[in-house]
Amino acid sequence: MRMADCTAKEGPAWKEHALILALILVAASLALVLLGWAHHWFWRGYLSPKDVPDEVHTVRTADGWRIGIRRYLPKGDKRYAEPVVLCHGLGANHYNLDWDPPYGLAQALAAEGRDCWVVSLRGHDGSDRPTAFNPLRWGFSFDDYLRFDVPAVLDHVTASTSVPKVQWVGHSMGGMLAYALGGGPYERILAGGVVAVASPSSFSNQPYLRSVARLGKWLARSSRVPQRFVTHMIAPFMGHFNLPFSEIAIAPQSMDGRLVRRLQAWAFEDISAGVARQFDDWVSNDAFRSLDKSQDYRSAMGAFTAPVLVMGGSSDKMAPPRCMEDAHRRLGSADKTLVILGKELGASFDYGHGDLMLGRAAPGEVYPQIARWLEARATRVG
Repeated sequence: MRMADCTAKEGPAWKEHALILALILVAASLALVLLGWAHHWFWRGYLSPKDVPDEVHTVRTADGWRIGIRRYLPKGDKRYAEPVVLCHGLGANHYNLDWDPPYGLAQALAAEGRDCWVVSLRGHDGSDRPTAFNPLRWGFSFDDYLRFDVPAVLDHVTASTSVPKVQWVGHSMGGMLAYALGGGPYERILAGGVVAVASPSSFSNQPYLRSVARLGKWLARSSRVPQRFVTHMIAPFMGHFNLPFSEIAIAPQSMDGRLVRRLQAWAFEDISAGVARQFDDWVSNDAFRSLDKSQDYRSAMGAFTAPVLVMGGSSDKMAPPRCMEDAHRRLGSADKTLVILGKELGASFDYGHGDLMLGRAAPGEVYPQIARWLEARATRVG
């Protein structure tokens, strides 16, 4: 009887303790979530950019996505007729082209009398992103950017300005989108000239890049590489040390540490599964083609006729000089220029990938070269 009494008394006590433990775990989990979000939003605010565009435009693609375009009007008198369209690269957004001055190529060109339009492709800041509250889905590819987003942007800019041709500046994938328009109707709109910064057409002999591409494809699965939230969370710690593979994105010595932290909090985006699969195909098979392999974009490069400046960094691990030389060689343009920026050629740094746009010396070394090349091919007004 005593043993039975003891068991009867311990049963409810054990259940009470289990319930208390469960409540503690739930409360701790909620506290961690709240602390995580507080950390996220505090640092996003503290590290936020201050400069804002003069206008924000939204265009609708043929397949129903809204694409954001940030416009920077000419400061002072407008000096050139052709608007400049600027397009970001893989895993980044418009902020790698329109950050706070002195950084921000768009603002630098606007200060010289240019009308600048900065694109955010689908899934990126300022444009439609798939969420739990809309019917849009991840999985889109480079081909969707090319088939839908770029035509919608070019149609909108030419209609808004009443100028039939534009000048295009693309960083990394942004330049590759221009390459892939070669020989098509929208390449005629780029007749004012194309600047392709760190935009390769070949990915040969880069085993480390192959590993990164495979990892991206695996992480994306059927949805996306969830890069955006992770980079926001680690933003306050960046610039003090370098993550593995970070040298693929930048040459760390050429970047200001505080700028790196701010960009981590704002400039990085998720990579859609279709884009990740396509990039993996390009790297693994040294190809530049559509996801279904039916279109060879290198053939389009051979049909390219617009003037083009191909610009690379001497220490770029994503688009090394030999790959930029290959892109320059493949382009069919009669007016084409290749520039590789590094110490041997008089630059302050051996530039990497992202620092060609946002490195310490970029405003004084890279932006002026781009501006002079564009101006030499633009139509003066006034």
